[in-house]
Amino acid sequence: MESIKNVVFDLGGVLVPLDMERCIAAFRHLGMDAVAELINPCYPAEMLGRLEHGDITFHETCDEMRRLSNRPDITDEQIEWAYGEFLNPIPVKLLRQIEALRRRGIRTYVLSNNNPASMNFVEEMFRADGHDMEYYFDAAFLSYQMHELKPSEAIFRQMIDASGMIPEETLYIDDGLKNIETARRLGFAVYMPASGEDFGHVLETIVSDEIQ
Repeated sequence: MESIKNVVFDLGGVLVPLDMERCIAAFRHLGMDAVAELINPCYPAEMLGRLEHGDITFHETCDEMRRLSNRPDITDEQIEWAYGEFLNPIPVKLLRQIEALRRRGIRTYVLSNNNPASMNFVEEMFRADGHDMEYYFDAAFLSYQMHELKPSEAIFRQMIDASGMIPEETLYIDDGLKNIETARRLGFAVYMPASGEDFGHVLETIVSDEIQ
């Protein structure tokens, strides 16, 4: 990977381990079984898709969840907690591997289908080694801010235009096959880690190439 000058990471399932069953259990604990049945990180429910696209606010999403479950008593804060149960801590080892990339002059980015409620948890997780999320990345490209969703080419092209990155000099890491296919079609080098895989060896290879 001697030609790699940029690395783009997905968040959920790549940098942030996911626990779908814990999230489902949290919504069931709130008595929101109808919402629990919709939880799927690869194929989000229509309301969650609109949230990640930036078409509706988190409060509006919570209102839809309350109506769907007939639980008007459940607060936005409780729903945010339940949705946050999807997310596991980011390994400190991985944070330090990203830091090593940056020390070697590799530019690092995030491209994620996400929403503001989840990002509250994610940003806190990045502080596990004493740094804010901004320390680790040149920029984070988030679907709800860009009003586009992966795997559309549009969100990738917005990222390319905003960053100036050259796809052929960029490694894109994502656990979603359709996202990987779009990135490959646009010229990116790609890596799709298996569920739960420690893909640090890929990052270490890039650092080693830069040292030589």
